[in-house]
Amino acid sequence: MGRVVEFPRVPRAPKPLWRTALGEVLRAERLGQERILTEVAAEAGLSPQYLSEVERGRKEPSSEVLAAVTEALGLELFEVVERVGRSLQARREAELAEAARRERLEQEVARAYRLDQPSRHPLLVDLTAADAADASAAPAGTVYLLVA
Repeated sequence: MGRVVEFPRVPRAPKPLWRTALGEVLRAERLGQERILTEVAAEAGLSPQYLSEVERGRKEPSSEVLAAVTEALGLELFEVVERVGRSLQARREAELAEAARRERLEQEVARAYRLDQPSRHPLLVDLTAADAADASAAPAGTVYLLVA
């Protein structure tokens, strides 16, 4: 019988939406200015509830709403777009770095266990705890290397 070597699995984050990144930028700016939501919403001519939903990425603001919010925050639209772009780029770079790290780990495991091609080897299996009958006590999203 083989051994089971457990590797913690980092769940893949969903691709960020524009509205989510935009909301994060707007909220960060508002908090950086030490302003409260109701103040900015009133200045922009919006309800605080709607601005809150925009900041949380739940609502996609129209160009008119976005213009009003950026003006209330004392920003130019291009500044907000640049910040959102930088945020999305940083997330993408982090995803690529994580993928490269996991690839290196897979190669190290392959060398350690003398597997010829880890991604094609039948013993290198990626299972979630929900799919693994013998791993019901393991945390969800755990990756296992089955070594014969």
